[in-house]
Amino acid sequence: MKKNILKITAMSLLILILSISACFGASDEEYVRIRIRYPRVYNEQSSIQSYEDITVYELDGKPEELFQLNEDSLCLLLDSYFDSEYSYTQEKNKASVGPNHVVLDQLYSSFEKADRVANELEEEFREDFFPQLSNDGYRIYGGMYADMYGAKELMEEMVDEGYEVEVVSTNMQNVAAYDDNDNVAFMYSNDMDIYFSSYNDGEGCEMIKIDKKPYRGFIGFKIIDNSKLISINFVDLESYLYGVVPNEISASWGKESLKAQAVAARTYAVSCLSPYASYGYDMDDNQNSQVYMGYSSEKESTNEAVDETKGEMIYYEDKLIQAFYHSTSGGKTENTENVWSSKLPYGVAVDDEYSDRSDSPYNEWQKSYKRSEIIKMLNDDGNNVDELYSIEIAEVSENNRVLKCIFLTDIGEIVYYKEDARLVLGLMSQWFTVENGTVYYFTNEFTFDKSSSTAEDDGLKQEIPSRGGILDHIIDEIPEEDAGSETADTVNRLDTGSVTGRHVISSSGTKKLTQEKISVISSSGVSVLDTDSSDYNFQGRGWGHGIGMSQYGAKQMAEEGFKYDEILEHYYTGVTIR
Repeated sequence: MKKNILKITAMSLLILILSISACFGASDEEYVRIRIRYPRVYNEQSSIQSYEDITVYELDGKPEELFQLNEDSLCLLLDSYFDSEYSYTQEKNKASVGPNHVVLDQLYSSFEKADRVANELEEEFREDFFPQLSNDGYRIYGGMYADMYGAKELMEEMVDEGYEVEVVSTNMQNVAAYDDNDNVAFMYSNDMDIYFSSYNDGEGCEMIKIDKKPYRGFIGFKIIDNSKLISINFVDLESYLYGVVPNEISASWGKESLKAQAVAARTYAVSCLSPYASYGYDMDDNQNSQVYMGYSSEKESTNEAVDETKGEMIYYEDKLIQAFYHSTSGGKTENTENVWSSKLPYGVAVDDEYSDRSDSPYNEWQKSYKRSEIIKMLNDDGNNVDELYSIEIAEVSENNRVLKCIFLTDIGEIVYYKEDARLVLGLMSQWFTVENGTVYYFTNEFTFDKSSSTAEDDGLKQEIPSRGGILDHIIDEIPEEDAGSETADTVNRLDTGSVTGRHVISSSGTKKLTQEKISVISSSGVSVLDTDSSDYNFQGRGWGHGIGMSQYGAKQMAEEGFKYDEILEHYYTGVTIR
């Protein structure tokens, strides 16, 4: 099982499917919903701070104001079990706060009316009463009891005074907003799209802080997976881009590269809109979508790039594209079908001398792993491997990226394809080679005559043409009667595996590999490898999936005088920008 890789692949496929089937065009005032993961500390609670009093909105296409709270900060918690320090607990017997309440039978038409009655009940019963909003309207809830007994005691007391109430247990069904005195100011049903914001006079727009970090627009909360309280920023598209572009590209780079990034990011965002998303958001705030850090990350240069390209997006045959981009191509971009599965007509490989000429630190890279580290990576991805014998790159695209990588292990061959190969290994790109003493390759061209030299002397440079390759076969074991005979290819031939202790049938006869080091000739020259090494050395080019625009390439093109539309047309085949 390859759980993590399958998840990533499934996400990539889903993105591609959505891009093909439902690319929603931007309206004059487009909004996006971003899941805010940073700076969230706890899954079960968060806090918001306002610039003025907090206003509560319901999202119905656009935010519609419901009411205003006389609060400038709130803590949002699951309607669930918490201890005396408001730490979430699944052990109910340790909880001081819980989802057991009394609820009055009456419905109220507004928050103000419900809140006024709740305040009167607080004075009468010395308990916390608060409005609760559902699709039916406002009700009044009382208490946050960890068990039903406390709620029943309050119910009996209220019944004696003539109130019509009942006890309810609503674990994970509501989001509770606490004020600074640890009283519930307001509670709402999780199936409602409730958002919070405040007006920032300085910026002249709605803004709010989540865990003290400011965001334009509105912040909402939703319970998912029956355990997590996620936070969602609802913000207009152009304001969203203010918080994306400086985090996806250096604000100090040339203006035309910033404008190209702004148009690509805008196009990507709109192509990701998903009005019926089950979790209620369109994109993440990280590399799963686009890195978005909100108001505090904005830069003047990138805001200008957004403003100067306002509304512009990239189209292929009048349809919005999904504008994938990456850091560094390494010299050539890649076809989409060589990274994921779907073939996109505008996602076609192009020569990228600009990325090569840039000063990207990722044009070339190296990474080394111990055998044990790779075994752990394989097992972390759902395999059950005790031993790794070799890694074989079995297929490479015409643009130099690995298409098929085979891990020979004690449980047999484990095959990873395309981007999954680099993801399981944690490599920067799919463009890589691997060297190790236990990795071998067949060759059909020129090879080195080891019998006349050693690895250290000049004889390494002596090349002789092989008869179909000096390594005609590597076999596991040769029967004694066949030793030294070229008829041994009838026995137990290996396709791949460790070379140590194996037998090699070559043009000069059959030999058993017993030396500690062997010499290997490859396109990059002659290497002396330790046959018993546990080190795997990966060398590669570029950073990212290699699809679409190279950001370092865009930087170089801007420095060479290209305009932003020319940059985009170079990386996205056959497109128009408008």
